[in-house]
Amino acid sequence: MSEQTARASDHLSINALEITLTGPFQIGDPLDFSQTTSDEYKMKQEAVLERMEELFPQYRWKIPESGGGQKYESDSSGIGKAHTPPYYLKCRIYCSQIKCNIEKYNVFMKKIDIKFYEFDFATVSVSCAIFPKFSSKASKCKIRASDVLRIVNELDNKIVKGQINQLRALISNVTKKFNSVIQENRIAKFGINEQIANATTNKKINDVEFLHRIFAYRVSKNSEIKAAQKTLNKIAKLSNGEWENEKFCSHFVGVANSAIIHNFNIERNCDNINSEIVRRYLSAYKTVLETANAYYFIAEYIKNGLFDYSRASVAIEESKKISKNSKEFDKAETGLNKFIFLTSNFFFMSDEFITNLSPQGKNIWDRISKAWNTRNATKMLQDQLQNSLQITDRVFTQTAKRKQKFANRIALAAVVFAGLSVASAAPNSNFNLEFEMDIWNSKLTIIFILVAISAIIGCFLLWKLFKRSKKVANKDFIMVPK
Repeated sequence: MSEQTARASDHLSINALEITLTGPFQIGDPLDFSQTTSDEYKMKQEAVLERMEELFPQYRWKIPESGGGQKYESDSSGIGKAHTPPYYLKCRIYCSQIKCNIEKYNVFMKKIDIKFYEFDFATVSVSCAIFPKFSSKASKCKIRASDVLRIVNELDNKIVKGQINQLRALISNVTKKFNSVIQENRIAKFGINEQIANATTNKKINDVEFLHRIFAYRVSKNSEIKAAQKTLNKIAKLSNGEWENEKFCSHFVGVANSAIIHNFNIERNCDNINSEIVRRYLSAYKTVLETANAYYFIAEYIKNGLFDYSRASVAIEESKKISKNSKEFDKAETGLNKFIFLTSNFFFMSDEFITNLSPQGKNIWDRISKAWNTRNATKMLQDQLQNSLQITDRVFTQTAKRKQKFANRIALAAVVFAGLSVASAAPNSNFNLEFEMDIWNSKLTIIFILVAISAIIGCFLLWKLFKRSKKVANKDFIMVPK
């Protein structure tokens, strides 16, 4: 009897197990809404939705609902939206025909969610079910937790390497059409990713960076939760996850794996408050983990961009050849300012997402932050932003001083030359105060006097412009994130 009990406690019912793998991938350049009014943003977002529905009517498309993080508000000048939605567009695909053979099991991909974000990234979430190849009674079959983990590890590896051709082609096709529709609607892009301008030749485009695995397991009684928790505990310990027990469910968030065990009968009872709590936890495990994955890579991408353009600006400025490298310098400064703007938008988006989470979603988010140490990643982005702002201020100041010094030298040379010209045209005593002014010298004198005056005015305007641009940059880009 003890052997049978031990054997049963090490197995999971295949019919009660659902696995979701979620991860981000790069799609192109970030979308630029810096000069878009709130009404224009909403109109174009809905136009993109309608066009994608026309191209893929078999899929389900949606944009975030108003009040759930999606808010259309103008800033004080009426330009640009004050709130960035948690994602831009979502696609749901039911595709039970896509399967992968692993050992003596078939893994069927029942549902795929693709979410597009404004920041150059999308996420894919694949919901899977495992069935044995050679059993007619799959609903009654059981599988060891160690076998489940081994199968999921291999499936994860195949998806990241792009070895499941049907899934890779689906992601590529939907992403390609999305980018085309963005272009059709004349939605601007930041144009800061030269290396991925040709998406068809760059390997990183549409390649899933990393997958987080979520194990959802159904039980019919509360008394069965502890037994299932004991079986999944091996995966929990492997992921440094800590179980949190609720009345009708138990769950943990780990580094690479997370799990939730829930009473399916309670969940189906729509009139029970506990059923609503269970449903919110199930939803939070998918949406919050999915979003956290995307935000983690977006933050890393922006941090790297800030660093690269800051380094380029310093290198060009310190080369003492601003006049020769003016185009490269302007390009580096423009890129740096764009990434500063992206940083501001990113913090708005993440703050809005967290603010609009349900209590259950906030619980998951806090535990993700602890398990993944996201505070460290956020702190690194904040530090890089401050460093970039300081670099921008220093480089602008030194460059303006250098240009002003150069202009001052031109002005001084012009004044001296004009003075010499006047002296050469001065009256000679031999003429007894009656002389003839040489026409050429008089014209030359007038020209150089005008040049001198223009140079002095130019220096003054250059300095004023620098002070103004510095003031505008601080006003538009500096933001203290929460």
